[in-house]
Amino acid sequence: MAYRLKFSARALREIGEAQEWYESQSPGLGEEFIATMELQLKRLVQAPLLYAEVIPSVRRALLPRFPYGLFYVVRDDLVHILAVLHDARNPHRWPQNR
Repeated sequence: MAYRLKFSARALREIGEAQEWYESQSPGLGEEFIATMELQLKRLVQAPLLYAEVIPSVRRALLPRFPYGLFYVVRDDLVHILAVLHDARNPHRWPQNR
């Protein structure tokens, strides 16, 4: 069964900020970040329970190549992306970050 995706406003903002930062570092790198994230999202909608819980009911899927994690919850047929955080941030503190 394929799941539906939903993004919090925070997650969308964090994705945009990361893309802008990578693009400012090297032209095209921001687009590579987005392509990598889209690939991971395709995996998530196919098998969201594959990834471990990092705090109760919140799971994290790491992005290949980029030091970011997608933090999400699964409810029925919905994968709700709550945050997109750099790995240097403590996942136990993410609800308080920004």
